[in-house]
Amino acid sequence: MVKPSRRFRTLLTGIAFAVLISGCSTTPEKSGERDTDALITFAENAALDGHYEAAGNAYKQLALLAPVNLRADYQLKAATLLLEGNYIAQARRTLQTIPATTLTPMQQLTLNLLGARIALAEAEPARALELLQQLPSPQTTREQRAEYHLLRAQAYRRAGNLIEAVREYIQREPYLAAPFEAPPETVAAEIEDNQLLIWQTLMMLSETVLEQLRIDPPPDTFSGWLELALLAKNTQRSDASSSARIALSLAIWRERYPDLNVSENILAAINSWQAGDLQRPEKIALLLPMDGNFSKVARVIRDGFFAAHYDEKSHEKAPSIHIYDTAQKGRTITELYQLAVDDGAEFIVGPLEKTNVDALIDGDDITLPTLTLNYSSDTTVAINNLYQYGLSPEDEARQLAERAWLDGYNQALAIVPEGAWGARILQAFNERWEGLNGTVVEHQSYASSKNDFSAPLRDLLNIDESQRRKKKLQRLLGSQLKFEPRRRQDADFIFMTAFPRQARLLKPQLKFHYAGDLPVYATSHLYAGYQDREANRDLDQITFCDIPWVLNNSAETGSLKPRIETLWPEQSRQYTRFYAMGIDAYRLVPQLSHMARFRYERLNGETGSLSLNEQNRIFRQLPWAHFKRGIARPL
Repeated sequence: MVKPSRRFRTLLTGIAFAVLISGCSTTPEKSGERDTDALITFAENAALDGHYEAAGNAYKQLALLAPVNLRADYQLKAATLLLEGNYIAQARRTLQTIPATTLTPMQQLTLNLLGARIALAEAEPARALELLQQLPSPQTTREQRAEYHLLRAQAYRRAGNLIEAVREYIQREPYLAAPFEAPPETVAAEIEDNQLLIWQTLMMLSETVLEQLRIDPPPDTFSGWLELALLAKNTQRSDASSSARIALSLAIWRERYPDLNVSENILAAINSWQAGDLQRPEKIALLLPMDGNFSKVARVIRDGFFAAHYDEKSHEKAPSIHIYDTAQKGRTITELYQLAVDDGAEFIVGPLEKTNVDALIDGDDITLPTLTLNYSSDTTVAINNLYQYGLSPEDEARQLAERAWLDGYNQALAIVPEGAWGARILQAFNERWEGLNGTVVEHQSYASSKNDFSAPLRDLLNIDESQRRKKKLQRLLGSQLKFEPRRRQDADFIFMTAFPRQARLLKPQLKFHYAGDLPVYATSHLYAGYQDREANRDLDQITFCDIPWVLNNSAETGSLKPRIETLWPEQSRQYTRFYAMGIDAYRLVPQLSHMARFRYERLNGETGSLSLNEQNRIFRQLPWAHFKRGIARPL
């Protein structure tokens, strides 16, 4: 049997719901109870099948049929399900129909929690905090109290107030640990996840801030977390000779805060730092093509790698670095790799070309810790000692899908360049978007060499269909009609991949084709990496992600960026992201074994917040920006 498509099943659900509602409206009053039961059954089944809009609408219909004392419960349930399906605007409108004067304290809290979730989805953390000002009553359930503090923590993080976010995560933990029906392992996992949120947030703060805020004496829980974070940051800067001192500091901390049960994973990570796990190898082999198509990028990565190397030379014993040219004829990548091993290398960085990465993996002879500078074609491969790192556009596409979903959108249009590269990015976006239960209602590709993208944009926006309807009406009526073409109305936003020249042409042409009001989300490729107000004015209001090296001011990225811009002014404009990649590749070398042991650990690098997944591929979490008056401004 052929399985019906998701859209077809949604259509069937909608038809069934319409028939059911029609039946309810004409059923005698004595069968009202049966109608209510049928609607509840329908709503529950629709929710189980993932048809949240239909389920939410069913509960809204139940609210119309129900006695006054039950209406608010049904409306709140409707809003909850609509939020589950990311129908943010519909959920908001549903809440607005509930008269606050009729609500019990528990219902009011539920309404406020839902309202806060909507505010966060609409990027309004201040409104979320306003809705969550009043503490829950003693009668509030454990789950509601845990959600209350989680939403406040998320709102504070969105507002940039990291320390208040930590306080809220700490206040949340007792409600996760309180006795309830869930299995002990589920409770332990929730507490572990919450503590990792605390820890990751604390590690984003400077030592100065941590020291200044640690004002309450032991055994205050908040001060205990701050003191542990300070200890960890000091540990990261310490050399192996201080390991005994750091171990003693950790033991003293345990004595000062005996009731603070911190995750053993976090404590083990600190011990790992002080045990000397992060010793840099003495000899590093750098495998790069010094000739051919990849040579310009390779030389920039090399220069970034050495810039990071010389930047730390005064702080510790620096390793020796030997470059092996993978473009030289007569040697395969596996032969060069073995040559580096024979020469005494302790760590390999490279190769850069995807074909060489694949060949190295196929050779099945990776004997040293190795950080490739590109990703293999097989996304599932996982090999001990092999770590993969690169500036993957697919990562950006997936993060754009998540960002658009968090911003409350469901229906996407997508436009990408023609060819295999654009197809790969589109596939990554589609897979993540559909995994979030979003729908790509249409996608098109364009020829990058052209200036006029009218044809793919008309197809994308269904403009030609609007014009065909006009001609059909004119034939039927036998007269000319005043007509303005209308774009399709079933899309919330546009996902776009384009380089600067194409992006500056696409955005105005979208406006010309009646889509100027649709939000546009784009990968970093649309931004050249430097401010150019006049050239980028047409990109206003586009939301995009990019690396910290590009989005932050030079002062915020430390001393390397201005030095590199001074040394290589032309290359730093054209290849700026690859300098950042070279720097992060060097800084990753001593971190990788530690990150492999503690998968939640992150390196806040120049190319993003870097973490390691189960396949030992580096994942880059990127910051966000949008264009305003031609200037890229971080969000």
